[in-house]
Amino acid sequence: MDVTYLKMQGFTLIELIIVLILMSILAVWTVNQWPGLTLNLPTQAQQLANNIRYAQSLSMSTDQRYRLVILSSTTYQLTNSSGTAVIMAAGNTIVTLNSGITFGTLTNLPNNLVAFDGQGIPYVNATTPGTALSANGTIPLSANGQTTSVIITPQTGRVSLQ
Repeated sequence: MDVTYLKMQGFTLIELIIVLILMSILAVWTVNQWPGLTLNLPTQAQQLANNIRYAQSLSMSTDQRYRLVILSSTTYQLTNSSGTAVIMAAGNTIVTLNSGITFGTLTNLPNNLVAFDGQGIPYVNATTPGTALSANGTIPLSANGQTTSVIITPQTGRVSLQ
């Protein structure tokens, strides 16, 4: 009787440990590169720009003044001409910037607000008729040494990122 033994194929313990170490290194690297659940700086600036455009759109569609008011270094809200807070798309009236992101020093917006009239023209105060924005208004957002600015153009109220 001729008995042949089949050689068992498989991984050695050393090969298994090497594969596990490589997978662990890749997992740690991936987690460090993952943007996480919070918004990053450019996305937060885009959200702010969209909320400014929303205030301008409300002003033009209702022929009533709406304004974006910066309340602190990390919060802002939209209000109507009587100062009542507007509920925004996320269902809240006050927006808080994500952890680590703050407002910088505003340029050409002395009252920490930008208001829009029924034609969408930006103003720097809440009074009527008010003082129109005379030069680009800048709202900088900063995080980890980086800055992204939201720029509001006079007369047209165009909102852009820089």
